Amino acid sequence: MQLTLDMPDCRMPPGKPLPDKYQALARKEKEFAWVRDAKPGDHAVSGNGWERIDGASNHTWFAFSKIDLDNDGMCDWYLHAASALSSGGDRDSINTLYFGRKNGWLRVGATVPANKPDELGFGKTDEQQAHYLFGEEVSVIHDAKNRVNYLVSAFYNRHVRRDSLPGYRILAWDAGRQSLRLLDKWEPGSKAAEVYAFFKTHGARIPSAKDAVPEDALDRFDHEIEEDEIAQACNPDSPQRSSPELYGAVSRHLLARCKR
Repeated sequence: MQLTLDMPDCRMPPGKPLPDKYQALARKEKEFAWVRDAKPGDHAVSGNGWERIDGASNHTWFAFSKIDLDNDGMCDWYLHAASALSSGGDRDSINTLYFGRKNGWLRVGATVPANKPDELGFGKTDEQQAHYLFGEEVSVIHDAKNRVNYLVSAFYNRHVRRDSLPGYRILAWDAGRQSLRLLDKWEPGSKAAEVYAFFKTHGARIPSAKDAVPEDALDRFDHEIEEDEIAQACNPDSPQRSSPELYGAVSRHLLARCKR
């Protein structure tokens, strides 16, 4: 591997910068007016959606990050839709992937009506959330030798999944599954372990700051996030240990650390 913080350029598909679903929402709903301001050269686009409960002033926040997810040279969008659960900032979320194709955008995500945004509460998003929950603010480490983008994400303090899905997540495109796959960064000698080690030393590139100088454009490793993951894995009463069928089994390589 030849890991670098330089994100390669990608080509935008023809048409509007954001998927048709959001262009249609922008034409009909004032809350989505921010979609009309998106430009083809934007590395990130974000804005509020509808108020979740009338009078509560809580909105879902939509954050599109431009990344070549499947490493085909075309630009894709990684969408994180964070739904506010209270005025205190607690949130839950779901992710949707939009892949750039020569004829527009290919959507990979939970089942949602065509006239609704990709957020929790519509269609089958709640029951399919586990399959499309990759992480909050993603950053990228690029393998220049193999032309692969690796994603680094996590769930942060006010996210309801922080305890059940702790720690940094290393993700890569899986062509067979046609989705992002979570890699085991604790497996000695694995590519994920190499990417994680690089992240801990150098950080990872934030897509929205692709053109900024490195010190202003990097997601830096936070040792407390790793310490929390290890503590959760080693606690037999933690959500991951007590309900692996819901949250996924803890890496056996990580569990081996608990015996030291």
